[in-house]
Parts: sequence; C-alpha cells; structure tokens
Amino acid sequence: MREILFRAKRIDNGEWIEGYYCKWKQIRRNLGSVKEKVVDCIITWMSDGGMSRYEIDSETLCQFTGSNDKNGNRIWENDIVSFIDMTSTESGYCERNCIGRVAWDIEEACFYVTDRLSSESWEVLQDCYAVGNIFDNPELLKGE
Repeated sequence: MREILFRAKRIDNGEWIEGYYCKWKQIRRNLGSVKEKVVDCIITWMSDGGMSRYEIDSETLCQFTGSNDKNGNRIWENDIVSFIDMTSTESGYCERNCIGRVAWDIEEACFYVTDRLSSESWEVLQDCYAVGNIFDNPELLKGE
C-alpha cells in the first residue's frame, strides 16, 4: 500500500514540508470580535507522538506518486524527471534523453510523465531521476 503524502512550501519560510494535507479553521478572538479563516496545512508527526501543523502555499501542493526514482528519492507530482525514452522507427528503435513533468491524469486515474515518445507514460516513473520541480526549477522545462 502506498503512503498518501503531500508536500508544499511553508508560508512562514518558503521551505518544503512533507506530511498529511488538511484544511484548518483558524479562529481569532480580539476584543469581542471573532474572525474565522480556513487555511491549507501540512501536518507532520514527531517522534515523541506529537504533531506539528504548518500553513502552506496551496499553489505548491504536490502529492506523492508512490514511486521512487533510481536514486531512491520520492517522486512527487510536479517534479521534473530525466529519463531515456524509446520509440519504434522505420529503421528500428530510437532512444532519446528526455525531460518531463510528473502530472496527474484524471481520466486514467494515474500519474504520468509529459514529453513521452511512447504511450505508457506512467511506466517511466521507476526508471527516471528527479532533477527538480516546476516551482524551484521552471527553466528545466523550457524545451517541453
């Protein structure tokens, strides 16, 4: 069974945080007035059993694909991955070094990699290297 994990950038310092996604209702009381605000959060569990909650930038929210790359690193939605793709040509098979983005296909209900020559784009996830993500390294996809 794969872990249902998420990662996103924290609002307070811009660092990536991994954990469990939730919406949290903040209630602030000030001189008789009450202000409520729902925020996106990542919850992490600490080794002592405690919990930490961090407000996140929801635009950077990414789900764990359940796969690791060739280096053992977790592959996340919106990661940029490097892989070798193969396709059939008139003179045989052709290999090409590719860069693609990991995305969710709602119709097929699976993660896939963009810029594939072959049709089974989900197959490449375990044969690739994560080289960045679209938030920190958008320049890597200039050729996509």
